[in-house]
Amino acid sequence: MAAERDLVARIRDGRGVAIEEAGATTSYATLLDDASRLADALRGQGVGPGTVVPVQGTACGTTVTQIVAVLLTGAAYAPIDSRTPDAAVAAFARVCGASVVLGERRHSGHGVRWLDSADVLAGVLVGGGALVTESVPEGTAYVIATSGTSGAPKGVVVPDSAVEAYLSWSMAEYRAERGYGAPLFTSLGFDLTVTSLLGPLVSGRRLVVLDPIRWPLDVARQPGPFDGASFVKLTPSQLDIVCRMMADLGVRSSAPVLVVGGEAVRGQAVARWRAGFPEAEIVNEYGPSEAAVGCCRFTVPGDFAGDDVPIGTAPPGVVLSLGPLPTDHGPTHGELVIEGDQVATGYLVCRNDGGGGDGRGELVPFAARGGRRRYPSGDHVSLAPDGLFTYHGRIGREVKVNGFRVNLAALETRLATFPGVLNAAVGQVDDGLTAHVVVTDPAITPKALRGHLRELFPVYALPAEIAISHDIATTERGKLAVALPSTDPESR
Repeated sequence: MAAERDLVARIRDGRGVAIEEAGATTSYATLLDDASRLADALRGQGVGPGTVVPVQGTACGTTVTQIVAVLLTGAAYAPIDSRTPDAAVAAFARVCGASVVLGERRHSGHGVRWLDSADVLAGVLVGGGALVTESVPEGTAYVIATSGTSGAPKGVVVPDSAVEAYLSWSMAEYRAERGYGAPLFTSLGFDLTVTSLLGPLVSGRRLVVLDPIRWPLDVARQPGPFDGASFVKLTPSQLDIVCRMMADLGVRSSAPVLVVGGEAVRGQAVARWRAGFPEAEIVNEYGPSEAAVGCCRFTVPGDFAGDDVPIGTAPPGVVLSLGPLPTDHGPTHGELVIEGDQVATGYLVCRNDGGGGDGRGELVPFAARGGRRRYPSGDHVSLAPDGLFTYHGRIGREVKVNGFRVNLAALETRLATFPGVLNAAVGQVDDGLTAHVVVTDPAITPKALRGHLRELFPVYALPAEIAISHDIATTERGKLAVALPSTDPESR
């Protein structure tokens, strides 16, 4: 029998309360008992090392149990946001070699069945065909969609060793042992959530599940879930929201560590955050999905006065370097290249891009150099004399919206398929997306175009404003002018 994976062994070491949700608590003993029974049922359906089980839902006690159950089998889990359209979920499940999505019981569709834990325990899958087929190397922890908005489905294959390396340094630096653990409220489909979900569990601490919608107001009114935490992990946009609410209510929090990631951090934002969290240590954590959550971090000093907050330095086991940029910005600028322990195995890519095949994924491994996996990030960074890296944005056409990676070209391609649309351009303005759409049919409305996008893309990827016109505005250099012109409320 294969040795138990280290992630599971560390969870088994936990004592006391593992999960607190809506006033109820679940002990580590109960969590492991429930997860073990589910794992046994999954094993009976062929789930094990080398296979992937998609898990869709909000970050809550049920999905935590399901993820732990998958890990107990030796398989990998594929976390999927609850708002992801069915067609996109089904396509990604097929890439992962799965015909079932574990989560909330729903109707079957698109060749995939949605089942909950009770279904699996009741054995409803018996005789229904293979639940999963092998698609990834043994020792894979999870497979996460890179964006959910790029044409053909693609997942990042992250090994146990990369997750263990990340959790090892991050839980030590964020001092997980100091408080109760961490609040859990961010999207399951966002690898930022790995910190708050697995971090406390491998540290024997507690997860406090917050309402995924109401949490900013709940925390602003009563910041207890933040105050007693070991650390809080969230995006800069989320921190801005709760800080504004706290300011309106005249509330402050004594949270000890705020870890922000998923978006660029600005100096002015840090000043706002310190007003609501005067005692907090603020850490800017950077890392693409291809490098296991966070591969660079910077603790912002209390007297920081700059504009662009550095992303800092690499943790143990990770090597960062500068690669060439398409245009010359000088010797201290380049594309951030990541090597070492936290780099993912590679991509699981849909193998029927040409229209044939069964939609299953094929592993495309990342290149290695000197025995270390290597990933060119596509991010423009600079390296200062003191060894600190600073992020300057994406080199290509991908942007981040509320921490999620969104492919602008994929949105434009989809808009262009709507009857009567001549061309489309999508850009990022402030923290949201805007679209200019050139039409030949005057009856086309922003509402119709948004519905067309919603069939394939999650809510966070939809443009906040869609302007319809007969011409795409450009700058004097011929680049797209993405700032929307004055439009009527129908465009919003």
